[in-house]
Amino acid sequence: MNNPTVILNGDQVYCDELIRENARLTIQHEVDRQKMEALERQIEDQAANITSLEAHSYAREDLEELADLRRTVDKAIKDLHFVMAGGDPCKVCAKVCMMGEGNCQPVWTGEKTED
Repeated sequence: MNNPTVILNGDQVYCDELIRENARLTIQHEVDRQKMEALERQIEDQAANITSLEAHSYAREDLEELADLRRTVDKAIKDLHFVMAGGDPCKVCAKVCMMGEGNCQPVWTGEKTED
C-alpha cells in the first residue's frame, strides 16, 4: 500500500500524520473550550455565592440586633413584674440617689393626661 505524502518546507510528511495531528488539535481545541465554559460557570457561581454571603451577613446582623432588643424587652418585663409584685423600685432604677431622700424620679412617669 502506497502512503500518500506531501512535501512541506522540503520535508516529506505523510498525509496520515497530518490527519492525526489535525484530529489531536481539534480534540485539544474542544477540551480547551469546555474548560473555559466550566471556568465561566464557576465564576458565575462564585459571584452568586458572594452575593448570598453578603445577604446572610446582613440577616445575621439583623438577627443579632433583634436578639439584643429581645433581651432588653425581657429584662424590662422582668423588672416590671418585680415592681408590680411589690419589689423595691430602687433596685430596678438606674439612677443613683440617696435612699430615703424623697426626691426619687422614676424614669417612666406614665402617660400624660390632658387637664
